[in-house]
Amino acid sequence: MRFQLLIHAAVVSLAVALVPEDRRSLRRDVISDRDAASEIARPVVVANAANMNEKTGLHEESHAKRDTSGLLNLAPNNAAFSQSFNYATKNANKKNWIGIYPSSVTGPDNETYTEDSLSWDYAPDDKGTVQLSTANLPPGQYKAYFLANEGYKWLAKPVEFKVENPWGSISVNVDAPALTFNYSTPHPDPKNWIGIYQSYGGGPESQKFNSGSLTYEYAPEANGTVKVNATNLQPGLTYRAFFLAKGGYKWLASPIDMVNPGDGPLKFITDQLTTHNAREGEPFQATLGGMLENPRDTRSRFAKGKSNATDTSTNGWVNISTEGIISGTPPKASGNSTTKFVVEALGSDGSTAEITVAIPIVPQGEAMVSTLTVLSFNLWFGGTPVKNYHAKQVRFITESGADIVGLQESTGGHAIRLAKAMGWDYWQGNDVGIISRYPMVKQYAPVEAAGSVRIALDRGHEINFWNCHLGYTPYGPYDFCFDHMSPEEVLKNEEKSRRTPQIVNIMKHMQDHLSSYSNIPVIFTGDFNAPSHLDWTNATKKLHCGTGYFPWPTSKHPVDAGLVDSFREANSDPLTEPGITWSPIFLNNEGRVEPKDRIDFIYHKGLKTISSEAVVVGKPRPQPDHENNEWPSDHAAVKTVFKVGKNSFVEPGNSRVLWGVISAIIAATAACASWIVCACVRKRKSNKDAEEKARKPSDSGDTSGETSG
Repeated sequence: MRFQLLIHAAVVSLAVALVPEDRRSLRRDVISDRDAASEIARPVVVANAANMNEKTGLHEESHAKRDTSGLLNLAPNNAAFSQSFNYATKNANKKNWIGIYPSSVTGPDNETYTEDSLSWDYAPDDKGTVQLSTANLPPGQYKAYFLANEGYKWLAKPVEFKVENPWGSISVNVDAPALTFNYSTPHPDPKNWIGIYQSYGGGPESQKFNSGSLTYEYAPEANGTVKVNATNLQPGLTYRAFFLAKGGYKWLASPIDMVNPGDGPLKFITDQLTTHNAREGEPFQATLGGMLENPRDTRSRFAKGKSNATDTSTNGWVNISTEGIISGTPPKASGNSTTKFVVEALGSDGSTAEITVAIPIVPQGEAMVSTLTVLSFNLWFGGTPVKNYHAKQVRFITESGADIVGLQESTGGHAIRLAKAMGWDYWQGNDVGIISRYPMVKQYAPVEAAGSVRIALDRGHEINFWNCHLGYTPYGPYDFCFDHMSPEEVLKNEEKSRRTPQIVNIMKHMQDHLSSYSNIPVIFTGDFNAPSHLDWTNATKKLHCGTGYFPWPTSKHPVDAGLVDSFREANSDPLTEPGITWSPIFLNNEGRVEPKDRIDFIYHKGLKTISSEAVVVGKPRPQPDHENNEWPSDHAAVKTVFKVGKNSFVEPGNSRVLWGVISAIIAATAACASWIVCACVRKRKSNKDAEEKARKPSDSGDTSGETSG
């Protein structure tokens, strides 16, 4: 046994020694052949009997003693966003190096790779000073290691140090025009700058790039005042201002939240608002605090409007907080009804606005949601190319009656912005986002180009909701219409665009959800950036540059997996109902007619489609005259209304009735089974006595050869 253990240990040690060590994040990606050879040629220490623990029968691994004869300590540092180190070693090597790691994680403490260093440089001499950048390091504790020959063997004991912000200050100058800031810093620089971001995301919270700023201005002096252009910011919304160093993302001061004040009359974005459904006898809550347009600041207050004063018989259960939260419990006599009332907003300047709110009420024992309205909506860089995009987006979503929206191009917190305005739940990904008037009870791990959540429409009544934004270039219709490629070449470009591998991967991860669709239906929205094989048919050649049927992979894979294209389910003829979503504003392509196609989709499995349509608001002016459009996107949205069943929905109050019915069915089934068994026995007993006597005792329990009665 000991011999076997020794042989096993030797083999394992040899295998480990022969695997090249992982490398830290170097300024080049290739290790020279000579370095690789030296790594493999290192002496291999094989365990022997002396390393054996006689009691446990296991080997105790021994390590060479660490070389800490060298020196590493902090050096005086006068430059901002850096830390200097003095070092010394008797083993000078041009590839010795110093690397910085967070103190909270295990760096090369065991003289092996654990993770990439955050900042590093070579320390090639027998002694010297190295200055390392800390510009991208958040404030906190760090540890520096002096390591040998591009490896992880210690040359000295590591040293700990702290990164602190060189704090300056930033504040809003309330006595100056909007978005005027006072600032100061001990580290002036011509490229120091103030950037404005959504307050809900997109900013350099970790002192590194997350998404582009909405607007910015340089702040180069040690002390000064700067006005940032507010043209692209929405009036009345809260934003976050960052004072950042040297054209990068290192904080010069703590960020501040501020409101871009409205400059028009205080009003609600829409005149009427329908909330999510309520059930009689159960607590209800909704919020409309974000539905104001042009508020001067965050000090607006809400109350019931005067027109509700005599309407106590039907609306007495509704309460309105000063923050705009609607709450209460509908009385049990409500049945299928709608409670309507007026809410008034009072601005800090004394101005007022009103909105009519409707709350649909369902009786006890009925499903909370019987029809579900879903949108797929590409925001077009969040909506920023269009003026006043926030109010236009909220108005469209609210007036569409949508319950759930799959958003594309929402980078920078735009899904959060919209959800907060309407009091909805949200999931925000890097590009795609999902917002819902009903709660998200689970968020699944995102996959490339897609994300998914589980949404509870009611107790025991849930759906799995997926949303994607697939690669945009090369674009298939251009390949056919402009470059006149063959079908084979176009399919290769679909791979090149990553759309094909993306949809294959998404469908792979969706498989478990599709398998359980009968209990939890699946909805899949998105901008697929490619047409559908259901639209490109021989009958529609004239719509597609003379090309007939083409098996677009991005539609074939979902349909082959069992998903149903809701638009084509409701509108079966692609010739008379093309459902074009690209593009209502891009009509001309460098002197050529832009190909028109349906590239935005709502798929489902487990629901019934009532209606589906491509939607825009008003008559959008084509690009480049799009800035004042009421429609804030370059895509049409897709709107589908589904009929949803109860699935496994069970009302607690009706569970006894349900179990009574189930028990009765079980009892009836048992009675029928008993009768059938008795009948079969009687039939068998009527057989001839000779046949009965001829049966062997060993066959008495074997009826496999008989014909059932």
